[in-house]
Amino acid sequence: MARYEINYLDGSTDQIEAEGVEFDIDARDYTFYAEKQAVALAPAANVRSIIKRDEEATG
Repeated sequence: MARYEINYLDGSTDQIEAEGVEFDIDARDYTFYAEKQAVALAPAANVRSIIKRDEEATG
């Protein structure tokens, strides 16, 4: 599973473990998922960047 680092416009960050992320154009948010279940949401209006860190590369 990959680890995603979410950097927000207000300077805060989150780290999410998920299999993938998709942008939902209707909801205007990023949906992070694992085992076909949503595990986190990030509103696009507040996201500066999303960085994917593969687990193999981090440790």
